[in-house]
Amino acid sequence: MRFINILLIILLFFYSLSCSQKEHKTLIKGNIPNLPDGTLYLYKDESGSRIDSTETKNGVFQLVHQWRGNIEPVYLGLDHIDHKGVLRAFSFPTNARYKGAGWESQYFFSDSVIAINGKLKDFVTKDLELSEKYKLVTSPVITAGRQTEALYHIDRDLFDDITPEKINSIKEKIQQYPYSYHLLYQLERNKNNFSVYHMKDFLNIFRGDITQSSTYKKLFAYNEKRSDQKHLALPLLEDVNGMKAKILDSSYKKHLVIFWAGWCGPCREEIPLLNKEHDKKNPLVEFVSISIDTDKTLWKKAIQEEQMTWKQLIVSNGTPAYEDLQIHFKFNNAIPYTVLVDNNLKILAFSVGLSSEKDLNKLIETD
Repeated sequence: MRFINILLIILLFFYSLSCSQKEHKTLIKGNIPNLPDGTLYLYKDESGSRIDSTETKNGVFQLVHQWRGNIEPVYLGLDHIDHKGVLRAFSFPTNARYKGAGWESQYFFSDSVIAINGKLKDFVTKDLELSEKYKLVTSPVITAGRQTEALYHIDRDLFDDITPEKINSIKEKIQQYPYSYHLLYQLERNKNNFSVYHMKDFLNIFRGDITQSSTYKKLFAYNEKRSDQKHLALPLLEDVNGMKAKILDSSYKKHLVIFWAGWCGPCREEIPLLNKEHDKKNPLVEFVSISIDTDKTLWKKAIQEEQMTWKQLIVSNGTPAYEDLQIHFKFNNAIPYTVLVDNNLKILAFSVGLSSEKDLNKLIETD
């Protein structure tokens, strides 16, 4: 009997240990005297993705969100709806800059404790007229953990327009915050904007638990794969008939490859311009659209609606083929992404976002 009791104690100990490793909490508490009574909503990544809420009374609130599984730190934000139906979207003061001016972030990180105490300030917009039911407000300075602290000390445009000076600045920031998931996530999002050497240099600076994270390991492996790009063949992709097809036809001199999706508004807006350029029937240029849609039925419907008569292919995110395309075409997931390559897969020109007719024509004519 004594042996059984001891065994139960040991099992309970390891069970509690495993639970503590798989679960952690974020406590968000505060006292904002000029916040009306209502409901405070916690969202993840974007305001439409609410994950929790709590009532506010006389400006006082407390929310405990339970995270399950070994998740990495995530971006969080707050908005509030009072009893009159007025939504207040929060932004938070930072020590970072954007284009030389001060910058307020709509996010903080999922640190263990977030404390918000003080009065809200209305955020005044110069050229934007808002509904009476929607207000932008600046939060008091928040007290949080080291992930949020790092976020609030990293300039918003640090990863824009990469130059040798920017590369040095990024390196210095990683040295200053070698545990920062914000820096790691930004490197992942912009991974094709850096050489294999620079990315390896960046990754080697990180220290601590972050180097054991899934994002870090995947980015490290991706960079190693990039180092052997010359031996990495283009994958075959599925066409509208469900058959595997080559991406490029070598009988053409140049290839205009468009990454898009049927649900992407700017992508659909650009298609009439692509149709117009395709109708010119330039014998030197092949048009290829690669969709990242998850629903093949909606993908095919969009093709029919837009009357896209050139080669149409689809690829699934998270697959080896998708990763190969990212490497060859320097595709960073943002769509629409239009890239012009030659038969040796040399990138001649590229464009991210909605192109004008003039810019698209200029891109196609690049040699």
